[in-house]
Amino acid sequence: MTQHGALVTLDPTSGPLDRKDTRKLPERPDTLNGAVVGFVVNGLGKADALMDALYEELSNHAELAGRVKILKDDVSIPPKKEDFARIVSESTVAITGFGG
Repeated sequence: MTQHGALVTLDPTSGPLDRKDTRKLPERPDTLNGAVVGFVVNGLGKADALMDALYEELSNHAELAGRVKILKDDVSIPPKKEDFARIVSESTVAITGFGG
């Protein structure tokens, strides 16, 4: 019999993980008026077009101050450090877009 690598499984019934990260999520703004919306797009499928359409729809409901959109180099990696820094420093809120 041929042996292959180990099979690792996760138990979704095990309950919440013991998180050591004590950071809190930032509070959500009451309105998007004046917000700069950041978009992190993975580039798969039509995610880029979806994020453009989402921005247009949001701008129909709020007076947005602009957008910052970055397109990741690959779907399986995080944004480049300089792109992440732009999102953090220039955006009021951020949305990630995953196409398919």
